[in-house]
Amino acid sequence: MKKFLKITLSLLVILVIGYFIYTKYQKTVVFKNVVHIDAESVIKVSIHDIKKTLIFDALSSPKYYWNNAQFSEKKKENDTIEEPEKGIDLLPYALVFYTIKEVENTVFTTFKIDDATFFEAYALRYFKEKNIPVHKEQYNYVIDEKSKMIAAWNSERLSIAFSPNIAYQDCKSIFDDVLLENKLISDRDNFYMDKLRASDDHITYLKGNSEVTLNFRDGKAVLKGMLYSELPRTFKSETSYTTIPNASLQLYIDANFKNDVHKKVVAHVLEGASFFKKNNIEVSTFLSKVNGSFSLAIKGTTTQKDTIITYEYDDNFEKVEIKQIQEKKVPAIMMNISSENKLNDYLTSQGAIQQGVLTAIPYYTFYAKQDALNATFTTVEQDIATQKMTGSYFFSLKTDFRLLQQDISIPKVNKVTTLLESLEINARQGDENKIELRGNLQGMNADINILSQLFFSLQAKDSIL
Repeated sequence: MKKFLKITLSLLVILVIGYFIYTKYQKTVVFKNVVHIDAESVIKVSIHDIKKTLIFDALSSPKYYWNNAQFSEKKKENDTIEEPEKGIDLLPYALVFYTIKEVENTVFTTFKIDDATFFEAYALRYFKEKNIPVHKEQYNYVIDEKSKMIAAWNSERLSIAFSPNIAYQDCKSIFDDVLLENKLISDRDNFYMDKLRASDDHITYLKGNSEVTLNFRDGKAVLKGMLYSELPRTFKSETSYTTIPNASLQLYIDANFKNDVHKKVVAHVLEGASFFKKNNIEVSTFLSKVNGSFSLAIKGTTTQKDTIITYEYDDNFEKVEIKQIQEKKVPAIMMNISSENKLNDYLTSQGAIQQGVLTAIPYYTFYAKQDALNATFTTVEQDIATQKMTGSYFFSLKTDFRLLQQDISIPKVNKVTTLLESLEINARQGDENKIELRGNLQGMNADINILSQLFFSLQAKDSIL
């Protein structure tokens, strides 16, 4: 018996040592030659650590996982066929994404190809099934419009770019750097690589000295971070806004347009927005009339009248238009935009407000009002009971999913509202140029990892997807 225990203990020690060596090795090599040398920011998704967390969660709550795991009753004949070798590991120890300052709104990632022959066959087969042509130059590349992705590869690496507005020419210089020039970080003592190796968080975002982490825990996801602005006190240390008491959703942001840099950033983001173009609104003129403060609140419902147009044929077989007034229940929404320069007058002159109604948002009727400090838009025609809020956050988002679902009544999100309890994200300017970020997504089941709860919910037959 003693001999058996000694052997067992020795094996456990060997396994622990082996696991330690494996993780140490992976943390050393996984970040090498996958990030561009000019990366502005880096995002690590620690696949290994997430898997480890979920395994321990399954061991501590086996009944939940057993009841929710979907087992196939009968194996199909095709199930016995082995999947062809890919020649690449698409789920490595950790996934690393990065951004480049010169290529806006685009995230890149790099994979090492283990076997060029297998990967080439896999890639050609995969994109052929999706009817996506493969272009051949100094390296191969494809443009997947549906997935907003461009993938390029040679015999050693696969480089992928994700962007809402994908364009090959915008990304070509980065692909050339990665696939032809090998302009990737190989120094293990590089600042970013050193920080990523030291991080045990599930998701880590780095930009200069700024660091934001996201971890999936029992019953919640926790967001934490410290960002650094270029100049001190770029946001106000104390803010105030008007909202609806006990709202199911409250959003507030004060971009502080007294800081010209903030106004320029917002202007750059809004310039291409179709909302402004469709409603004949000049972004620069719009921003000149606001102070950078915006709040949104939802609480309860209200009734609005909607005109339903149908067509019938009269006795002369001529098509005639029939209008019917129908009442519909809509969420009670209030939006406030800080403005001391009569924003509503400008929107009226551009046709975005007609007869006191904001026509720029067609689905609901928003009644427009203006006082000395704010432009207000509400789905409720009469006055709403509001309250003044003050605090140190320049950004705040709070929502109660159960109450929000009662207010907005979207059938397909019922599953989410039974799964999630609340979401809260706050940001405030701390000392000098430090910006503190905190967030918490709370699930209904406090004993099961939030990631597993979301996964099994989406896998269910009555999933929201």
